[in-house]
Parts: sequence; C-alpha cells; structure tokens
Amino acid sequence: MFSTEWTRIDGRDLFTLSLIGAADGSVEEETAQLIDQGLEIIREEGLDRRHIVRSRLFTDSRTNRQLASDVRRATLVGPLRGSSSSFFDARRLPEDGRVRLDLTVLVPRDPRAVKSVVDYDPVIAPPRYVTLDGLVFLSGITDTTEGLSAQVPAIRQAIDLSLNMAGSHVSRAKIMSVFVDREQDPREALALLDRHFADCPVTPVLTQVGGYSAPEKRIEIEISASLG
Repeated sequence: MFSTEWTRIDGRDLFTLSLIGAADGSVEEETAQLIDQGLEIIREEGLDRRHIVRSRLFTDSRTNRQLASDVRRATLVGPLRGSSSSFFDARRLPEDGRVRLDLTVLVPRDPRAVKSVVDYDPVIAPPRYVTLDGLVFLSGITDTTEGLSAQVPAIRQAIDLSLNMAGSHVSRAKIMSVFVDREQDPREALALLDRHFADCPVTPVLTQVGGYSAPEKRIEIEISASLG
C-alpha cells in the first residue's frame, strides 16, 4: 500500500512517497521490504534516489520504532541518506499495520547538484542536516527537558545552531513540520510555536503522534529552509 504527493519548495519539485507494510514476517524484514519498494518506485518515477532528502518512520509501538529505525540506518546509507525522524503512532496505521515509511526526494534545478550530509558530533543515528541545490533539510529535533513549555525554546536554540552551521536562518524556512505527543494540548503547542518561532515565515503543520524514542520527549520539529 502506498501513496504519492508532489509539492514545490522555492521553485524546486518535491516528491513524497508514503508506504505501509503488510505485517508479514519480522518488523525488520517488513521495513527492509518497504525501503526496497520505495527505492524502486522512486526509480520508476524517473527520480534519482541519491536525492532523498528526508525519511520518516511511523510504527505501532516504541519497540518496533527502534527495530525499524535500526534497519533504516543500516540500509539508507551513503548517498541514500537523508535527514530523518521516527515515531510510534498506531492510530495512523491500519489495524494490523506495524510500519509506515515516508521518503521525500528533491528534484534539483541543477542536475549536477550533489547532496551533502552533515552529522552531529558525536555521530548519532539521524544526521544534523542535509543540503542539496541551495536547500537545507534538518532532521527532526527533540529535547528531554521537563515539560512542553521548556522543550520548545530548547528546540528553537538547537534549530538556530544547525541552521547557522548550514548558512541559513529560521527566517528562510520553507517548511515547518511539528509532531506533538497526543497527551499534550495541540493548542498549547501552537501558542508556544507562535511565541518562540515568531520570525518563521511559514505556517507550522502540526500533527499528533503516540511518542518518540524516549518517554520524556513531547514535541519534535523539522525545518526545511533555503540557504540564500
């Protein structure tokens, strides 16, 4: 089962593919099959899989989130690696569903453009960001400070640091995707975003999820921005 979506960011086309597994075999096998299927669909669309700029995983449980993330980390390597995030959220999956994979591919204006992947120091599973054809895509950023009201400003600081390293700023944001724990009030989250991201020119798209890699996390924010 899969669906596709096209959009445009700063004059460039973005292709997003969403696939849901069939819950056959182990979670690891299911995730590997989804990745293989996704790469084949990207090829059939005439796109370059080296231009994957973002991947997201949704699973039905925290345990399966980790299993699926481990497979993605081992499979989408080198030029296939993009910024990333992962969640568990059984509500967005079919009753027997375990894994959903989203892959986003940029169609650069310059076909000679080469993606750059920049890691955190020390290196962790998601890269800090990837850049391609004048755009930067930050991996989802979380924080474990207690409470939503403390995590949002902490995440803003982390976003500022990463964007500054890439040569950008939140005022150049083109997409802002926000994932909030279902136990939190989304209206409170939006108010905090208004306060701490007042200089962000795009409207945040907020969705609720079951959770993240750690129970202390309450919100995760992704930013895609221009470099100039």
